[in-house]
Amino acid sequence: MRKIIYTLFCLWLFSCQHQPENIMVKRHSVSLDSITMSCIADTFIADLVVRNPDTADWWTQKCVHQLKRKAFIDTIFQQLYAHQLIAYDYYTGKPLSVTQIKEIEKRSDYNRDIVGKFQFYESWYYDSRYKVFLKKVYAIIFGYETYDDQGMVKGYKPMFKVVFE
Repeated sequence: MRKIIYTLFCLWLFSCQHQPENIMVKRHSVSLDSITMSCIADTFIADLVVRNPDTADWWTQKCVHQLKRKAFIDTIFQQLYAHQLIAYDYYTGKPLSVTQIKEIEKRSDYNRDIVGKFQFYESWYYDSRYKVFLKKVYAIIFGYETYDDQGMVKGYKPMFKVVFE
């Protein structure tokens, strides 16, 4: 029994080694007119943590380090304020006015810096001949962090839903 446990431990230990960082990805340009996309996921809901609340969590940090989160959030708000996009109340589904969005931003429990999760409503398409994978985003829900008594993130609350026409 000891040998089995020791063997399993060694397998686990050595399988957790860091993988090389410099993986080569081959990219090709393909005309969209020449591909035939098959829908592989229609209205798929995908959660994405976009702000790492735990500096010791190297995996999440690696996943979000190239994301221009602030620029994206600011762009969406600018488009909401310019009436180029419409935000909907998460619970009622009713459109929010610019005044209502500004009221959300004034709340004491919210600011743009704590938007920590996006929930995407999207469809996935794949062309097996050219190995092209595309996603079409239909909507996004902004989730902001909520904290426990020790100041640790305990979860996320929906702010509103933005639908892309």
